[in-house]
Amino acid sequence: MSNEAGKRAEMPSGTAALLDERSVEKSNANLLKVLQPGQRVLDVGCGSGAITQGICKYVGASGHVTGLDSSKELISLAKEKYSNIPNLSFIEGNLYSFEPAELFDVVTMARTLQWLAAPAAVISRLAGFLRPGGTLCILDYNHTKIEFTPAAPASMQHFYDQFLRWRADAGMDNEIADNADFLLSQAGFENVSSFDHSILSTANQLHFPTVAGTWTVVAQLRGPQLVADQYVTEEERLQAIEDYQRWIGFIGRKILIYERAIHGVKPQ
Repeated sequence: MSNEAGKRAEMPSGTAALLDERSVEKSNANLLKVLQPGQRVLDVGCGSGAITQGICKYVGASGHVTGLDSSKELISLAKEKYSNIPNLSFIEGNLYSFEPAELFDVVTMARTLQWLAAPAAVISRLAGFLRPGGTLCILDYNHTKIEFTPAAPASMQHFYDQFLRWRADAGMDNEIADNADFLLSQAGFENVSSFDHSILSTANQLHFPTVAGTWTVVAQLRGPQLVADQYVTEEERLQAIEDYQRWIGFIGRKILIYERAIHGVKPQ
């Protein structure tokens, strides 16, 4: 990971509350296609462990799940919260220095590849964690294909555009969801497949404020980083939040967050 990408990818304080709302079934359902009893699973970029711990019931007592994350804060929270699950462990560490004692049947990386520079090198590294015949599962976004109906306020659109530029300038791929299948094939994976996992929410659904509000949270938690790096001003950030909250409450009819799952099998 480049130093700049690593710095910008660091989870801001307060992220855990957002991550804790996730589950395998709601937020990583692509794994349900591959999880089986007895498997060893590695969750790279596991955050506070909400999804990771949910994998345990699918691999059963004969399987084991390991969560890996570079955030000391999030790993500490995960260890504390899920210490009662015997077939689950969490490791604070960098995927580039991580050396597993045994290889895994499944390696999953959800919404994390988007934060890493040189994704081809990341895929090759993940391949090294898999046993022959094991499955790599990537879940991520193409941020350029988000749809706001009607259009988001100009202030939020400006913030969004600058957010993507801030990411791209650090070497992150804003379109990784549509590029990952090629990267897996290039790395030698077989049976590479891609599935649509886009999130569509309309104003008549109860979860619309939460789904659409993802970008309020980004402006609140990530926004200060953009201000510090001089991509937006503090006034622009606050205006985007205010205008977008009004859009969610009174104007917005639909939001589509484009997301895909990409699976590949390591050759025997």
